[in-house]
Amino acid sequence: MTRASTPPDNRLVSPRRGVVRVCGIDERGRVADGESERGGHGRMRRGYPALLALCSAFAQAQDYVALDFPGATATRVHGVNLLGAVTGDFTVSDGRRYGFVLDAQGIFRTIAVDGALDTGAMGINRHGSVAGAYRDASGRDRAFTRRLGRTRRLDIRDAVESGGLGINARGDVIGRFEDAEGAEHGFWFTRASHRPLDYPNAVATVAEGINDTGDIVGRYRDAAGAEHGFLFRNGVYARIDFPGATATRAAGINNRRDIVGSYDHGGRTHGFLMRAGVFTSMDFPDAAATVIKGVNDQGVLVGYYRDAAGAVHGFIYQEQIVATGR
Repeated sequence: MTRASTPPDNRLVSPRRGVVRVCGIDERGRVADGESERGGHGRMRRGYPALLALCSAFAQAQDYVALDFPGATATRVHGVNLLGAVTGDFTVSDGRRYGFVLDAQGIFRTIAVDGALDTGAMGINRHGSVAGAYRDASGRDRAFTRRLGRTRRLDIRDAVESGGLGINARGDVIGRFEDAEGAEHGFWFTRASHRPLDYPNAVATVAEGINDTGDIVGRYRDAAGAEHGFLFRNGVYARIDFPGATATRAAGINNRRDIVGSYDHGGRTHGFLMRAGVFTSMDFPDAAATVIKGVNDQGVLVGYYRDAAGAVHGFIYQEQIVATGR
C-alpha cells in the first residue's frame, strides 16, 4: 500500500486496503457519499450512481456533505468545475501538504509537483486543467498549472513568490504574487499577456476566482487594515462587503455571476453566497468556522470548515440532494 506521507502523482491514497471513504458530486451536480471498493491503479470500482444508493444517511445533513481525503489530518476543498470535479489539498501526519482532484466518478488523484516541499490544487476548469501553488526547495511559493498529468510552472513578472488560485475554460489563470518589497498583488495570466491586479488604493490585493467570461473576484486590504471583497469586470472594480461584517473575502464566481466567499462577524468566520446582489450567510452544521471557496453553474458550493475540536475538513454543498426526494 502506498504510504500517505509520499503519495505519487495520479494515485489514490487510502488508509485501508480495499475500502475507501469518499464523498463527492456526480456528473449532474448531485451530492454522493459512501464507501466503495478500491480498484487497480487508484481507481474506484463503483462510480457515483452506486454511491448515491448509500446517501440516505445524509437526508438530515442540511445539504452539506463532509469530504476528508483518506488518511489525512486536514482537508480543504478549493474549487469545483462544471462537471462536478473538485480540487483541494490535504495534510498528512508529517505536516506535508499535497493537492488532489476528486473527479465526477469518485476517483481521488493526488497532485505533487516534482521536488516541491508542499503542493496545493486550488482551481479547476471544465477541461480538468488545475491551477495551484507549490513550495520549492528554497521555501518560496510558485504558481503552476497542470493538465493531462503535465505541470507548467508560471513565470509571473516581478514575483518573488506566487500562487495560482483560479483558472477558466480559456486557460486564463489568476492568483497572487509578492514583489521584492514584500507587497502583495493579484495577477491575471493569459496566453497572450500577463497583468497585475491591484484594487485602487489598496495595500494588498489577491485575485481568487475567475469565470469563463473573465469576471474576477478576490479580496484586498485597505490602508486601515480592513479586508474587503471585490469584483473586477470589464476593467472596473466593485467592492463587496457582507452587511455588518468586520472582514469580507470573495473567493469564487460562476458563469451566472453567483459569488461565494467568507466573512468575519462576532469573532467567527462564516461562508456566504451572493446571488443577484442578495447575500446569504452559510455555515456547515455545528462548525466553529466555515469558508466557501468555489461555486459552479449548477449551484454546487465547496469549501472547508473547522470543527469544535479544531480539525479542518472539506465539504460540498448542494441545495437539493437526490436521496432526500426533495
